[in-house]
Amino acid sequence: MAERRRLLIAPDRLGSGPEVQLSPEEQHYLRRVLRLRCGDVVDVIDGCGHLWGAELREPHRLQLAAEPTMADGRDGVELGLAIALIRRGIDDVMRMACELGVDRIQPLQCDRCVPQAELKPERWESILREAVEQCERLWLPELHAVTAFEPWLGSLEARVVAGVTRVDEGVPPLRQWLDDHPQPSGTTWLLVGPEGGWSSREATVMERNAVTPVQLGSTILRSSTAAVAGVVDLVRWREGQLNS
Repeated sequence: MAERRRLLIAPDRLGSGPEVQLSPEEQHYLRRVLRLRCGDVVDVIDGCGHLWGAELREPHRLQLAAEPTMADGRDGVELGLAIALIRRGIDDVMRMACELGVDRIQPLQCDRCVPQAELKPERWESILREAVEQCERLWLPELHAVTAFEPWLGSLEARVVAGVTRVDEGVPPLRQWLDDHPQPSGTTWLLVGPEGGWSSREATVMERNAVTPVQLGSTILRSSTAAVAGVVDLVRWREGQLNS
């Protein structure tokens, strides 16, 4: 059986009936990129855990199956990545975090973010959409608006761990800390700072908010590398919880 490609369509466009009118961009993707013709099939996802089979009836119209063929509810722990704006590499972080299974992504403005740091929320949204279609997730990660570090941290009702860039005997590896602190529900956030590190003011804010420092490796990592390494540990830990 030939592999079916996926198309992400927002939920508010899927609730009005089995027919879906395609945008010019979606038409281009199906007809020019995937080279589908009328009568061909594609899978449609809503980014909220549901998948439908669909047939391309006309160049501008899809016909959905009556009911979703797959549904995936969110159970257990949600994983969040909060990363400071960095000069380069954040596009790759967005894509890899999505493919690995992160549920929430929070870009942060921090004291030592450089003026040249990338700030492209529309591009990030596009990257996440493409990554969801490619990796066959049913859930689109929630991309939060860029916000300042201190008010974001102060508003959270979740546990947060912060990656450190240098090996410290008193700081546990992330995976060890996770194994020692199981959590059956709620959100666990990984916090990754800018290239210049955290300011003393931000360090005080983290201590006041009971943020736990963790190691992400035995070498000094770039912010983008640290984020991906940490996400891998988070996802493997969650998979272990779900399979136990």
